[in-house]
Amino acid sequence: MSRRLEVLLSRVKGPVVADIGCDHAWLSAQAVRTGRACRVYACDVAQGPLDRARATIKKEGVAESVIPLLSDGLQALPEACSQIVIAGMGAETIVSILESGADRLDPDTRLLLSPHTKASVLRDWLDHNGWRICREQFVQDRGRFYPVMDVCHADRQSGLRPEERLFGVHPVQDETWQLYLAQEKEKLCRLLMAVPPARRADVLMRLQLLESLQEV
Repeated sequence: MSRRLEVLLSRVKGPVVADIGCDHAWLSAQAVRTGRACRVYACDVAQGPLDRARATIKKEGVAESVIPLLSDGLQALPEACSQIVIAGMGAETIVSILESGADRLDPDTRLLLSPHTKASVLRDWLDHNGWRICREQFVQDRGRFYPVMDVCHADRQSGLRPEERLFGVHPVQDETWQLYLAQEKEKLCRLLMAVPPARRADVLMRLQLLESLQEV
């Protein structure tokens, strides 16, 4: 069990949950077994992952509560879900899923998102499309850092500060977050030495924003 899946599982909550891009459906099965969800739709766009999901569902004895669906994003969901989980994809893919499935999202639907690339792109999109990141937690898993975002509908655009867009909105300021900031600082320092002069001001700005967070 990976650390990232452990954290995702701890944040699943709702009577009806959709696990989009479920792969082996471990998260779906454990959400039911631990009582974090009453019913889960384990969705994947490809037949291979869905076959693996069915095997997990059978092995874990949760066939009555975990329903495998061959679905392109949210399209095949048969009912409104209290929580939608989308993890293990790039930010652009998550945005595409949410845009194409907008008619499947109720005002009370909550999102649990964990992009593995370009998190700032996802933060921007959420802020401009009626969503609010309530909390982020950074997870270190196999040498990489992943944000896990709890998201709900927003009445208005909050307007992200530059440091929020780049490094997290209402992050859990634990040791892992500090390690994440330290790693990002190392990357920015190396980048500053490598970029042409015309780009140095932007890199310096990001470095200063990051250092201001480390001083808090």
